[in-house]
Amino acid sequence: MFEAHLKKNVNKNLKVNEKKPELKTPKVENKRKPPKWFYAVPFLLPVIVIILLEFTLRTFNYGRNIETWIPYHPELPGKLVLNIEVASKYFLTTKGIPSSIFDPFDAVKKPGTFRVFVLGESSAAGFPYEPTGSYSRYIRDRLQLVYPKQNIEVVNVSMAAINSIVIKDMLPEILKQDPDLILLYVGHNEYYGVFGAASQSLFAGNKTMLSAMLYLNEFKTVQLLRNMFNTVSFWFKGKGKDNGATLMARMASNNLVPYKSKLYQAGLTQFEGELSDIIQMIKEKNVPLIMGTLTSNLKDQPPFISINEKESESADNYYKLAQESLKNGNAVKAKKLFIKAKELDALRFRAPEEMNDIIKKLAGRNQIPLVDFESAFNNESENDIVGNNLMVDHLHPTLHGYQIFGKLFFEAMEKNNFQPSAEKINISDEEQHALVVKNFPFSRLDSTIANYRLLSLKGDFPFNKDGKSKTLLDFVKLTDYNDSLAYKVVEQNYYWELAHKKLATYYLGQKNYTGFMNEYSALIGQFPYTIGLYEKVVQVLLESQKYSEAYSYLEKYYRLQPDAFCTKWLGTINLFNNNDDLALRYLKESFSFNPGDAQLLWNLSGVFVKKKDYANALLFVNKCLEVERNFPGAAQMKMQLEQAK
Repeated sequence: MFEAHLKKNVNKNLKVNEKKPELKTPKVENKRKPPKWFYAVPFLLPVIVIILLEFTLRTFNYGRNIETWIPYHPELPGKLVLNIEVASKYFLTTKGIPSSIFDPFDAVKKPGTFRVFVLGESSAAGFPYEPTGSYSRYIRDRLQLVYPKQNIEVVNVSMAAINSIVIKDMLPEILKQDPDLILLYVGHNEYYGVFGAASQSLFAGNKTMLSAMLYLNEFKTVQLLRNMFNTVSFWFKGKGKDNGATLMARMASNNLVPYKSKLYQAGLTQFEGELSDIIQMIKEKNVPLIMGTLTSNLKDQPPFISINEKESESADNYYKLAQESLKNGNAVKAKKLFIKAKELDALRFRAPEEMNDIIKKLAGRNQIPLVDFESAFNNESENDIVGNNLMVDHLHPTLHGYQIFGKLFFEAMEKNNFQPSAEKINISDEEQHALVVKNFPFSRLDSTIANYRLLSLKGDFPFNKDGKSKTLLDFVKLTDYNDSLAYKVVEQNYYWELAHKKLATYYLGQKNYTGFMNEYSALIGQFPYTIGLYEKVVQVLLESQKYSEAYSYLEKYYRLQPDAFCTKWLGTINLFNNNDDLALRYLKESFSFNPGDAQLLWNLSGVFVKKKDYANALLFVNKCLEVERNFPGAAQMKMQLEQAK
């Protein structure tokens, strides 16, 4: 009954033939398609953000300035120098980046200027004698001696721990400076230098990635990201074991390069490719180039690391055999064994012989003049084997060695006619060399600094192999003010310039004029355009009545910036020495700068008296009395001149 009732009620509500209502589909209006740029927004937005971020970072001078050149000094506008921070472009995580010896040059090259660029690594920079001991300073001083009427610029842009990769990257900016000559000494850092084949760089050996990275490093945004990454790494890793280590120790980090290994060959291939590119870039600009072969310490530098499984074939064994052969009088055999020991040294700080083969091959193929430093150093050494006679460590020359470098480069310049156009002075080559060496601006403080740098280097890996770095004070005891200042320069980053000035002041207080002059000679050698240095030297020499010594500095002062002071004293000293024509010339020039100097007017009157030109003598003694009524002797001179009229 229930089911029947349910069916009845259901059927009652159904109309079998009832027409179902039509469902109407709503009309959809045709919408316009978005413009094409709409789809590009997701891709453009990050680019726009990056551009705005880059603009903001540059506006607020974020990070380091890695432009190649920067203004030299506010007091010397118009001069440029290699940027002290340019190496941060290459040393991405290394603390204590290297820098050059800061040779300035004119931003706009003056007519008649002879401009030389020196390119290379720490040996070219002059370690451990930098800044004043580099062979580039020998070349500059000799050029200035031989061509006194020519404006000479020798610009050394070499830096420690760089190599052919960095030099090639810097080269376009160097070539823009219109060099008249380039001197190149490179090859020892191809394994452990920045981006070298055995370096810790992620980009080592990948030329494409390396080129991209060097390009991107120009941007501040990349610097920001890199700094953020380094900060995070520091939080997780802490300071790191290389903190405080020498740059040499940090760059090598015990990465070994066995003889003839894949890594060994990679270094050779890299060097040949980069050096070939460097030569072609220079040739395309028609700039003369001189290269040099590499030399190193064979006799007195044992292998750093000997790894051959067979003791008889190890670097250490060959070195011992070489020493025995030399002791027994067989120098020819000893030299071959010393070379073999160097070749087998698995810590490849000294370039293998094949590097020189590459240099010679590329120089010959491209008709590039080549200085054979390797042969020259052998010839200067006992038994034809280079040792500590010309090297201070594994590959850096002594001061005498650097002067040999400079002399040989200079001779190659003359031989190939890569010289200034001005007239030469008539002096023999032997006299030129002797004068440059005699007057080389290198003081006792410079010598002490160099010694301390070497001791610091040798207190760390790879010279010190006991695993514990030694400090400088483990080697030396500071005995005087000179030593203390040298220590501050080497260990505390004290300014080299201030150290020399402080020591010069100390010497002056003790009336040690020789010591004072040595320090200021070094300062002038490093900062040859700073007029204040010449003024200080001249004032001290004049007060101590050392007129002949003062005169040479006054001449350099005058060539840089003639003014009332230097012309007055050039004239006065010539007056004392009875060089009346020169005296009159300089004193009249000084008068044009400052007509109100009573002493100058008195001296001019004296010159005219000596020339028997009493009318002008009276004119200037009257001017003297107008400026200073009671000037000693002027009134009496006036009376005598009036009587002589």
